[in-house]
Amino acid sequence: MRALHALRDGVSDNSLRVAILVGLATVPFTVALSWDPIANEIVAGGSVSGAPLLLAGLLVGYYYSDRETESRRAGIWTGLAASIAAVLVFGANTVATIVSEPSQWAVVAVIGTPFVLALGVGFVVLFSMFAAQFADWVTTRLRRAHRAPDVSDDGGSPVPDPKWRTILAAYVLVAPPVVGSVLLEVPAGGVGFALTVLGLLVLVPLSVVALGALFADATAPRSSRVEWVPNALAYVGAPIGTYALVYAVAALRGSGHPDGYAIYAFIGVLWIAAVVYLFNRHRYFDAGGSAVRQLG
Repeated sequence: MRALHALRDGVSDNSLRVAILVGLATVPFTVALSWDPIANEIVAGGSVSGAPLLLAGLLVGYYYSDRETESRRAGIWTGLAASIAAVLVFGANTVATIVSEPSQWAVVAVIGTPFVLALGVGFVVLFSMFAAQFADWVTTRLRRAHRAPDVSDDGGSPVPDPKWRTILAAYVLVAPPVVGSVLLEVPAGGVGFALTVLGLLVLVPLSVVALGALFADATAPRSSRVEWVPNALAYVGAPIGTYALVYAVAALRGSGHPDGYAIYAFIGVLWIAAVVYLFNRHRYFDAGGSAVRQLG
């Protein structure tokens, strides 16, 4: 009963209307992207596409970032509305199994469907909630009121958390030897090849962490004593934009591994961005700052 009351209160809450409408808007797109044909010409959905849900969660997080309603709560309701698509897709898959498979598998499908639906709805809600919270965090960090020095308040920390600088420095040191060993095409089977593979296993996740560290450090609150305001969108957007561009070009040219080319381009541009950022950070923070306000 409490769940029903909570559901009724949420549906009637005007502050959640946008979140619910955005979730409902994803349903036809999710169903269309998740609908796959099977061998005996019966159409059934076997998996649920997450692209519309991700976009919805990010949009809701951005929308509710400066409103009284928490983005976490809005993301939950977006996920609940969007989970209708998961119910339709899994339901269609169950019907297709009942029609096309032997009776014992049909029984299994009928018994297992409620559990699969519960897991599917729960996953959709959690995914939407995390996407909304992430968008809220990014939007809040990018706001000038959060990032720029406040002339009326000198109580902030003049230097961002040094752990982000440590991560960026580690990335700057690790990337060149690993990428260099890949470009040199070390023969397979030797110690050098094993070290190259190990380096890539470290470098790829480290590059993602470094991108997050770059964004967190560039958008960290600064006191009015600090004169440098980094352009976070430029530093973070350059590697991401390069990845998307290289992937698109490689795919259009029929490359067998467009993601591989895109990852290497991403690593290279991120390395340049990290070097430039660390240089500026050292110039304006570690070396004592500047008397002239700088952007970039």
